[in-house]
Amino acid sequence: MSFLIRPCSFLFIIFFTYFLKRAGLFKKELSLIVLKIIMNCTLPCVVVSAFSNFERDLSLCLLVALGLGASLGPYFLMYVLTPKMEKATRVNYMVCVSGFNIGCYGMPIINAFYGAAGSVACAMFDIGNSIMMTSGNYAFTSILLKTDGDNVRVRFADLLKRFFSSVPICVYLIMFIISICDVHIPEPVIDFISPLANANAFLSMFMLGLLFTPPRRKSDWGITVRILAFRFAIMAVLAVIMFHVLPFSLEIRRIVVLLLLCPIGAMAPAFIERCHGDGELAAFTNSVSTVASLIIMTVLVGISNG
Repeated sequence: MSFLIRPCSFLFIIFFTYFLKRAGLFKKELSLIVLKIIMNCTLPCVVVSAFSNFERDLSLCLLVALGLGASLGPYFLMYVLTPKMEKATRVNYMVCVSGFNIGCYGMPIINAFYGAAGSVACAMFDIGNSIMMTSGNYAFTSILLKTDGDNVRVRFADLLKRFFSSVPICVYLIMFIISICDVHIPEPVIDFISPLANANAFLSMFMLGLLFTPPRRKSDWGITVRILAFRFAIMAVLAVIMFHVLPFSLEIRRIVVLLLLCPIGAMAPAFIERCHGDGELAAFTNSVSTVASLIIMTVLVGISNG
C-alpha cells in the first residue's frame, strides 16, 4: 500500500492548509497569487520535465485524443443538459465534470504498478486532458455562458485568444511537437527546472486548501452528490467502452481505465471562481472526488493485480 503514501500526503496538504486558513495565517485571496505562480512558472516546468524521457511511439498518440475527448465529452454533455440552470451553479456543474488530476494522483499510483510504460501512457493521455484543465475549461465556460457579461458576443477569435494565452498549453503543444520530431531536451535544462517542477504538486494542493470550505447549506451537499454521481457514471461508461475497444495491450487499457477515474483537476475551483461560480463549493467537491477516486482506484488496482 506504499503507493498511497504520496496521494494521501496531498490530501493532508489540502486540509492542513484549510486549518491554517481558519487559524488566520492565510486568506482565501492568496489563491489568486498561487494560481498565477502555478500557471506561469511551476506547471510549464512540469510539462517540460514530463517529456524529458519521452520515447517516440506514434501509436500512443491516440491517447492524446482520448484524453481530450474524455474531458470535452462530459463538459459539453453537461452544457446541453443544464440550459435552465442558474448560471453560477451551471459553471460548477460544467467545469467539475470534466478533466482529471493525473499529475498528483494518477501518476503516483500508475507509476508504482506499471513503471516507465505507465508514466509514458499517463503523459500522453494528460496532453489531451490538459488542453481542458489548463485553460480550456475557463475559455469555453467564459465564452459559452458569457460570464463576463450578457452583452459579450461569442467569437471564435476570443476563444482562441483565451486558449493560447495559457502558458502551459503553449508549452504542451511545443513539447509535443518537438517530441514527435524526436528532439530531446538537454539533461542540464531538466535539472535546472526540477525545483520549480517539484513545487507544482504542493502549490496545487495548497491552493485547494485555500479555497476549501465545508458546505454551509444542505443544498450544497446535493449539488456535490449530483455532480460526482454524473461524473463517475459517465467515466465508468467510458472506461468500459475503452477497455474493450482500444487497440492497445491489456496493460495500457488498464491504465486508461484508472486515468478515467482520477479526481477533478486542481485548477477547477480557481477557474470556477474566475467564471463567477462557487469556488468554495468546487473545492469541497474536488476534495470529496479525491477521496472517492483514491478508494475506487485502489480497489481496481488490487483486483487487477490480485
